[in-house]
Amino acid sequence: MIVLGFLAFTVALGLALLVMGDTLAANAPKIAAALRGHSLLAEPVMVTRPVSVRMVSRRVSQPVSVQPRLRAAA
Repeated sequence: MIVLGFLAFTVALGLALLVMGDTLAANAPKIAAALRGHSLLAEPVMVTRPVSVRMVSRRVSQPVSVQPRLRAAA
């Protein structure tokens, strides 16, 4: 039982290290820039102009002008 527990722990630890290493390798330039103080969050935000949007609501269908009546069964 102890051997199976040790094996499961070793596999889980190895998988966690593999995922962490892959993440660090993929994001190494971003991490290095952040450590130098040139993070994307430290850069000024793009300046935009305010935009006004006007919405006009229209009816999708026309109202029905026919009155319902009972019809005799054939």
